[in-house]
Amino acid sequence: MKMRLVLAGVVSVAALTVIGVQGAAGAPGSVTCTGVFTGVARTVTVPPGSEDCEFVGATITQDLIVESGADVFVHDGATIGRDAILQTNAVADFAGASIGRDLTMQFGAGVHLANASIGRDLLASSPQTVQTGEAGDELGPLKIGRDLVMSGSTGRPFTFDSICSATVGHDIRITDRSVTVGFSIGDEEACAGNGLGPNTIGHDLIVTTDSALSTDFFGPSSLDIGNNYVGHDLVFTGNTALPGGYLEVNDNVVGHDAICTDNEPAPTPDDPQDEPNLAGHTNTCG
Repeated sequence: MKMRLVLAGVVSVAALTVIGVQGAAGAPGSVTCTGVFTGVARTVTVPPGSEDCEFVGATITQDLIVESGADVFVHDGATIGRDAILQTNAVADFAGASIGRDLTMQFGAGVHLANASIGRDLLASSPQTVQTGEAGDELGPLKIGRDLVMSGSTGRPFTFDSICSATVGHDIRITDRSVTVGFSIGDEEACAGNGLGPNTIGHDLIVTTDSALSTDFFGPSSLDIGNNYVGHDLVFTGNTALPGGYLEVNDNVVGHDAICTDNEPAPTPDDPQDEPNLAGHTNTCG
């Protein structure tokens, strides 16, 4: 269903609620979405706390702004011309969707991405969770033109990250992050075990000063780095796990160096079938 934006109007059709302002000379306007949106708009804002905004094959020529605590589902070929911004505690699923420039996540935001693309960077500052390869009911790859960068923590329970089926043009960097249910970057238990693929990183995979914590329900957690294809260096330094948890860096193919230093405990395999890393130059990760 397509809708026409009207000056300062409100259109409500079935599950569709959009407040829009028509642009000059009939150009797509900016809208506020609290329902299902299938049309064309310049910039779309999802109000704080909204739980029912859905973009089905929609075209946003500029930005999608998901305000604090809102929840959105972007799917079926929906496109965002410039940036998608998830404000504090916002949650979004992108399945079969594309973002022209950056996906930016603020404190406590969460995201799932599958069959999706990001033209430049995924930048997550203290997110609740970042998960790739699965969104909604879809399984599929994620393509990032430049970098995937995660840093910082929320201090909340049930923090977890899983990066699978991703092709990243330049770097993956995960720093100063504490997770209570662990994180997995490509490892077979989280990825292949759920029908997802490994990751291909064009330049460096950097994982530094991250901590695997614990919850009363799940117990100690782990940081798993496995089965990735890294074009240049893999660096895993200054990471920690609580007693009963572990750190793992195995089964990676690295073009230059695989460097593991100053981790507590030292990385070890978690499965008898795990293999050492294959590095073009130096490998200190096992």
